[in-house]
Amino acid sequence: MAVRSRRPWLSVVLGVVLGFTAASWLIVPAVLELNSGGAKRKSPACSSYSSYHVGALAAGKVWEAGGSSSTVAGRALRREAEEEEEREEDGDSKEGEGEGTPRTGNAGDPSLPKHFLYVGVMTAKKYLDSRAVAAYKTWTRSIPGKVEFFSSEGSDVVPLPSPVPVVSLTGVDDSYPPQKKSFMMLKYMHDHYLDKYEWFMRADDDVYIRGERLELFLRSLNSSKPLYLGQTGLGTTEELGKLALEPGENFCMGGPGMIFSREVLRRMVPHISTCLREMYTTHEDVEVGRCVRRFGGTQCVWSYEGGRTEKAGRRMMMAAALLADSSRAKSVCHAVQDRTREGSSH
Repeated sequence: MAVRSRRPWLSVVLGVVLGFTAASWLIVPAVLELNSGGAKRKSPACSSYSSYHVGALAAGKVWEAGGSSSTVAGRALRREAEEEEEREEDGDSKEGEGEGTPRTGNAGDPSLPKHFLYVGVMTAKKYLDSRAVAAYKTWTRSIPGKVEFFSSEGSDVVPLPSPVPVVSLTGVDDSYPPQKKSFMMLKYMHDHYLDKYEWFMRADDDVYIRGERLELFLRSLNSSKPLYLGQTGLGTTEELGKLALEPGENFCMGGPGMIFSREVLRRMVPHISTCLREMYTTHEDVEVGRCVRRFGGTQCVWSYEGGRTEKAGRRMMMAAALLADSSRAKSVCHAVQDRTREGSSH
């Protein structure tokens, strides 16, 4: 009897010991990682990268893992990702090369048209020498077309360590939300480049774009059709019923970026003054989506629409193209800032 009574206690003791051992294996590395990470000071100019970034990276991995629905494209993207990782290992030493050359041209097949995608990056005076410079020195060179940075009136005279192409919007300030800035940027694209590019993108200054993947995705679509692409939004739970959206209506969220076909800009931009006068919310992306729906004749592509046949691969390809990898975006921004400081100290 004494032997039998000891067995339950031995089981309990053994279970407790194993439990503490397993917990230490899981918790201690995480604590050490947090401590080492916390020791690094972050620049406030590089810190506010949205939580969407992690989501888009995850979506990109899902697409790559499930690439069997479009096997050739899936393999191509996986190969490209592997090659890109290899390039990035020694790419930092070459980041400063060619700073005086404009970010135009084609990053992929040289036989394809060079004027394919125009990217307008919304920024502000206080971020020109940090976020704008970081973007200009990194992902902008992968865009198959042209990239310009849009800021408030007078921003074109701000001294910068690199020749960043800045467009100073007359009569526009850096107030938030940037509704007027966004609409005026779209008008600028329409007035200056409508017949020169097939696609137009509105991006924030804290996004990191893989231009090669985005080009691969966009070349599978027809820019002569009214297409408005991005991450579909309906607002937060608290905002339901307060955004003046009818059942079935949506908008493309501003953080990940909005992409417009040439046809959408052609239809919508002549009516921008009306859209600015008749706004129902303070959300820039909601109002842009409303204007596109009203005058462009379309709205942000629903997930289920993108999920039919090979369109599922296209939609996930876009998620992979818009790399919202917060850790990489921040590290790029910090690296550029450090080099800028070193250059100014000499």
